[in-house]
Amino acid sequence: MNAQTNTVSSVEKALDVIELLRESGTARLSTVARDLDLSKSTAHRHLKTLEQRGYVVDTDDGYALSLQFLDLGEFTRTRNPAYQLAMEKVDELARRTDERAQFMVEEHGRAVYVYRKTGNHAVKADSFPGKRVPVHASAAGLAILSKLPDSRVEAILAQHGLEALTSKTITDRDELFAELECIRERGYSINDQGTIEGLRAVGAAVTDADGTVIGGLSISGPINRMRGERFEEEFPSLLLGATNELELNIAYQ
Repeated sequence: MNAQTNTVSSVEKALDVIELLRESGTARLSTVARDLDLSKSTAHRHLKTLEQRGYVVDTDDGYALSLQFLDLGEFTRTRNPAYQLAMEKVDELARRTDERAQFMVEEHGRAVYVYRKTGNHAVKADSFPGKRVPVHASAAGLAILSKLPDSRVEAILAQHGLEALTSKTITDRDELFAELECIRERGYSINDQGTIEGLRAVGAAVTDADGTVIGGLSISGPINRMRGERFEEEFPSLLLGATNELELNIAYQ
């Protein structure tokens, strides 16, 4: 037990092993021991325990995470009925816009991709279910922030700061709060290349019957298509319509 943080050291080390394997893909015993500053015997015990519990596999290239995490991830994604309803709306938005649509939630001060769908003309982007990004650097994340109390937003900033993903990412506190006020007034967010250079997005928060924010929907595409009436009127209208329908479905499911 770590007395200062009230955490269990052995659990922390096991999670360190899991995160290392996630980052590296595969790793041999010597690599795990070296990178985590563990003795080989300790690293071996952690790996074998995880292997016996089904969370790690021993391959010819080294140890790797098992598909047990796929089962856990899918359970996590579908445990909330509202998430299932949101996934249906994401599919609809991608089909109607031919762009990329996604549903994200805020967890531990980060925006997490829960589900995404690509339309016929959508560009490839480095996003996938489970990926975490700074909540202020995405359209869905900004929309979510606009629905949170200022005290919660301040807590997120204190924990994570305002990391810049591109030269367009908001990195100033006052600018962020001014943007959140604009989002509240117009009902949706705009992310102009704040996540990826050359990519724009519009986002809207999804709330339950009590007004508690559940997550955010967004539509994203390249700047050559995300402009003019399509970007300023058509997509926001589609997004707000989908959000309204989703909130009604959640309230009366």
